[in-house]
Amino acid sequence: MTRTADLPVLIIGAGPTGLTAAVELARLGVAVRIIDKAPAPSSTSRALGIQARTLELLRPRGIADDLLSLGNRVRATALHAGGERLGGIEFATMASEFDYILMLPQSDTERLLAERAAALGVTVERGIEFVGLAQGDDVRVVVRDQDGHSQSIAASYVIAADGSHSPVRKALGLPFEGRSLPQDYVLGDLRLSGDLAQDQLSIFLASNGFLAVFPMGGDRFRFMATDPEGITGDAAQPTLADVQALYDRTVGVPARCHDLAWSSRFRINSRHMTTLRSGRVFFGGDAAHVHSPAGGQGMNAGIQDMINLCWKLAMVLRGRARPELLDTYGSDRLPVIRQLVAMTERATMAFNSTNPVVHGLLVRAIPKLLRRNRVQTVAAPRLGQIAASYRGAPLARGGGRLGALRAGDRVPDLRLPEGRLYDLLDPVSPTLLVDGADDGLRRVCQPWTGVLPLRSVTLPDAVAAGPAWLLVRPDGYLAAAGGPADGNRLWQWLGRWLEPAAAETPATVAAPVR
Repeated sequence: MTRTADLPVLIIGAGPTGLTAAVELARLGVAVRIIDKAPAPSSTSRALGIQARTLELLRPRGIADDLLSLGNRVRATALHAGGERLGGIEFATMASEFDYILMLPQSDTERLLAERAAALGVTVERGIEFVGLAQGDDVRVVVRDQDGHSQSIAASYVIAADGSHSPVRKALGLPFEGRSLPQDYVLGDLRLSGDLAQDQLSIFLASNGFLAVFPMGGDRFRFMATDPEGITGDAAQPTLADVQALYDRTVGVPARCHDLAWSSRFRINSRHMTTLRSGRVFFGGDAAHVHSPAGGQGMNAGIQDMINLCWKLAMVLRGRARPELLDTYGSDRLPVIRQLVAMTERATMAFNSTNPVVHGLLVRAIPKLLRRNRVQTVAAPRLGQIAASYRGAPLARGGGRLGALRAGDRVPDLRLPEGRLYDLLDPVSPTLLVDGADDGLRRVCQPWTGVLPLRSVTLPDAVAAGPAWLLVRPDGYLAAAGGPADGNRLWQWLGRWLEPAAAETPATVAAPVR
């Protein structure tokens, strides 16, 4: 690969998305810089929910245990109206060891990610503002520090994780399609004295607005409410009395709100980019998609954006993969993002409706829907993001299937006799897991010796009832699969995406950190 820049990747934005990219690339041996306009990390809680899929991916990256030690585990979502429980979604139905939502302030998540990045040699450069960029054989980014001094940074690639107002996206003139939802919302972090579950996300519906209560542990809660009647006025930071009035209006369960730590008013935007790439610049997180906080999906999507992108960048920078692999970041993630934006917008519009007919229909329909087993088995994995799949995307085409698993699906982090499945994966390259004789597959893989790790494993009968192989991506999704007679399928996948017998570029990358 022709390189004119000394820096392989520049990351703009040090929220959860940018920090995940810094951790992942540093872990994969890719030199990075990460800059952020803010002079200090944010101290507010903002995004709270960490979903099962995110925890699955962060566990082998050495972050999940610290998150789990601090967070509060929410095991169900319950909907209420008129003082009665309408029904709920039980997260125990998720086929994941993390069968809950972990509630943790975003400030803590960012701190842990930043500490992990620092341990890998990457420190956030703060007070550095993006000014502009130009692209050619590399990306020349102009930045300015707090003293007004400008400098130009040359990077092979740029990751724009610079938030919903993304100066990088605007500088490139890229569309951010969607709309602003009509109602104002009030947020507040406080303590609550009353009889509300500490392990349950509670949503209270009423014809004059709704209120969602997210338990943060230790009698601390996040409130999110609509205020169509203007109870709180138009103050940017509603008072404790305002939040109490919203609670009393909607919930119907006596409780006293106190110790308001933080509050704000906001309006929901439901938007996403139509492409996640412009030349050598990639977009992720809020810079690429914003939507309702319903279900706590946004931060998780940004983290998963970066885990999808970074192994691909590392492979191309190493010379292990064809440059076309980078196009699969968008073809993988955009369908997931579109579905996520649409799902959260529909849920928000339904819950927020002040139309008495719509509210009445919703209250009558919810108990019937939530009693259906199919709704339970579908809803929890979708909220936990373990149901997200890249089936049908270019990287999965022709990859075949094995049992219920199809190319593009999440591969469960199975406990095998040889160890946890995700712990057996190579951090940079897809890993070939083989159950049974592998001489034929070794011959198929010979042109990619040194690029494609091969592990002998014992798969459970539920996955494979006989000799089989799985080609698993570093982000835990199935690239291809088959039996002993399907070597040609493996050959075709490898030949399409990987460079045979590629020589790595020591100046670009170092050894990955497991």
